[in-house]
Amino acid sequence: MSLLNNREFEPLQRLARRHRVLTRYRDGFKRFREPSVEAIVAILKELGAPIESPTDAADALVTADRERWSQLAPPCAVAWQDRPASLELRLPEQAARGPLQCTLHGEQPNTWSVQLENLAQRGAAQVDGRRYVSKRLPLPNNLPVGRLLLDLECAAGRAQTHVLSAPARCHQGPPDERLWGAFLPLYALHSESSWGAGDFSDLAALFDWTRARGGSIVGTLPMLAAFLDEPLEYSPYVPASRLFWNEFYVDPRTTPEWESCQTARAAAAGLASEIAALRAAPLVDYPRQARIKRAVLEKLARQAWDDPVRREAIARRVAERPELGVYARFRAVTEKRGDIWPAWEQPQVAGRLTPEDSDLDAERYHLYAQHVADEQLAALAARAGDPGLYLDLPLGTHPGGFDVWREPEAFAAGVSGGAPPDRFFTQGQDWSFSPLHPQAGRRDGHAHFSACLDHHLRHAGILRIDHFMGLHRLYWIPRGLPASEGTYVQYPAEELYSTVAIASQRHGARIVGEDLGTVPRYVRRRMRERAIDRMYVAQFSFRPDREELLEEVPQDSLSGVNTHDTPTFAAFWQGLDIDSQVEMQLIDEQEAETARRGRAALRARLVQQWGIAENSAAAYGAVLDRIAESPARIVMVTLEDLWNETEPQNTPGTGQEKPNWRRKAAKSLEEITRLPAPISRRLS
Repeated sequence: MSLLNNREFEPLQRLARRHRVLTRYRDGFKRFREPSVEAIVAILKELGAPIESPTDAADALVTADRERWSQLAPPCAVAWQDRPASLELRLPEQAARGPLQCTLHGEQPNTWSVQLENLAQRGAAQVDGRRYVSKRLPLPNNLPVGRLLLDLECAAGRAQTHVLSAPARCHQGPPDERLWGAFLPLYALHSESSWGAGDFSDLAALFDWTRARGGSIVGTLPMLAAFLDEPLEYSPYVPASRLFWNEFYVDPRTTPEWESCQTARAAAAGLASEIAALRAAPLVDYPRQARIKRAVLEKLARQAWDDPVRREAIARRVAERPELGVYARFRAVTEKRGDIWPAWEQPQVAGRLTPEDSDLDAERYHLYAQHVADEQLAALAARAGDPGLYLDLPLGTHPGGFDVWREPEAFAAGVSGGAPPDRFFTQGQDWSFSPLHPQAGRRDGHAHFSACLDHHLRHAGILRIDHFMGLHRLYWIPRGLPASEGTYVQYPAEELYSTVAIASQRHGARIVGEDLGTVPRYVRRRMRERAIDRMYVAQFSFRPDREELLEEVPQDSLSGVNTHDTPTFAAFWQGLDIDSQVEMQLIDEQEAETARRGRAALRARLVQQWGIAENSAAAYGAVLDRIAESPARIVMVTLEDLWNETEPQNTPGTGQEKPNWRRKAAKSLEEITRLPAPISRRLS
């Protein structure tokens, strides 16, 4: 049943607009779609509207108006440094006179007073028989960059607003600087001494190789905390938390305790045959390797807790980040119970855990594991220099993970993030994670999102933000409905951009927004305005029907031939990705044949126009050269393309039936370090 042009649902449409829920949107086919009434009601309810059915919409609108106009000031506001900033006030008309006391808290608190009658009026409304007016409060110029707190007090009451004072643009290097780097998932990077999958020591060695050949960056997939027992979820894009690292990648042999901890060394020696078997396997066995590594790390943790100096170092880290202690207890309770928090009882579900709920040794293990993970990443970043590490911030977290348990009000638990129907996923995609609640984030100045950024930028010189369009809008699917029945919910983009810009400048880090696929033009326009680089992927940019076969590479981009979600170049060249689409029943044989003919025509034109040999290695080299010669600020090389790998690291739309996130690179680290430089000259 359509909401549009239906007078019965006019209040529901108005309520949806008030809560920034789209009742009409374009899908991946560029066709307009309308979500069902059921979906709209479910999403509005998740956003906090008092609604159970469409008939409640009119009353819910009154409630929304009452809440909006009874709020003296918004919970969050942005002050860009390149323009005057102001704050909207809403006051009962009879209280719109007299003094307004303002105190802006920062390193140096700033207090001032204004007369409300002197402020310009911008609007008015009649709510519940009471007249309200809207006025604009100018904010001081030259505010310090950061997240500030503004206290307001007048005859109408008190309010507190988080002011996000942001630089006009994110941090960038010199305007003429051009860099290249190497990319490989860390789990796929294995060496003769690794314990099956790569670790932070292997990543440091890859940095050394890249630096020696003129590169400045090494990129990898998210390395965040994960559930590697029960529930087993090793996808780097469904972490147990976006605030903590995955100790799976810690190298026990480079911890301060290793040399003197005889029990840990003996345990590792006793596990040598199992470690050798893990090293020889073509796929990563996450549960087995996690158990083996933990058996050794637990012994190192016990020694650290017996050492007053190391114990004090861990205590300092917990004092700096109190949430670390809560995280350690959460993981210990999860392990003791053998299930995730939605299956717990009160008061544990509500976030209250006692020492009796937990296991002290397990808590200490998790504190130690996070401490040494941070130590090893800090050492790696210092060794790599600037920009060094290129990390990836995933869009969501596991619904049974720490972040949702710790701050349930910050997430929309009754819906799932995803994507609308498109050519490859005709029924849409359900990504299973609980998205951030757009209004809840405003109430604390987007503290959770800010903390996620800080966690990564402490060590990374470049951060890629996955599904960057999510700062503007995100596709929500109510639990229990199919992925095709969702719709977009808009987010406070200005506030999220300012949060990114503040973090970028504070850490001196570059920001890349993943903008692949169907992205509205205004998103890329805003990215350019705030100096957030976009992504350019050659495999998406071939145009066989044009004179120039490859689209121009923009300067404000991180560019490469492909990504972890696309086929390798050799597979693309051979059309193996088309075969995969047939296997997944995304296209039929007739469509596949048309696609194969198109790919063959592209190959023929590349060979003819570029004067290259008709093989994937020659074509790849030619494409990479074109990108390297472009004005792109950053060029990333997927290492597996250097040896014509045909198997993907991930096949979107599939799960554990495919070796997603498990396949090791065909070449070891030692073999990789004997390869020549993929780009023959320095770009800067």
